[in-house]
Amino acid sequence: MDSSLQRRFSAAAAIAVIALVLAACGDGEPVAEGSPPADAPHVSVSATEYAYEVSSKTLEPGVVVFDLTNNGSMEHDLVLEGGPGGGTQIIGPGETDSFFVTLEPGTYTLYCSVGNHRAQGMEFTITVM
Repeated sequence: MDSSLQRRFSAAAAIAVIALVLAACGDGEPVAEGSPPADAPHVSVSATEYAYEVSSKTLEPGVVVFDLTNNGSMEHDLVLEGGPGGGTQIIGPGETDSFFVTLEPGTYTLYCSVGNHRAQGMEFTITVM
């Protein structure tokens, strides 16, 4: 291998190593495709026709996992309005889905985006403080 090609290869390898090191030294915030920290609090949400039952509506800042169980007879989901956004898939009766987000102090609204379910009462707010 000539010296010019060897230098280019060495430079490319060094850049790749630096990129990996920088990625490993991130700020610790999870990405949407990743997994939440093992100690992240979970908020259980039960959906029925036109209502949610929520385990906690007051949370501390940080990563929060929302676990939706559809206890109704129609499809439902759970969507976080504003802020970091996020939500579950639309799920059928008896199914479950989850999503996680990092929440800053404030008030957030979650709702069902299926049909007119939100207008019929499938909405609630949480407070992060």
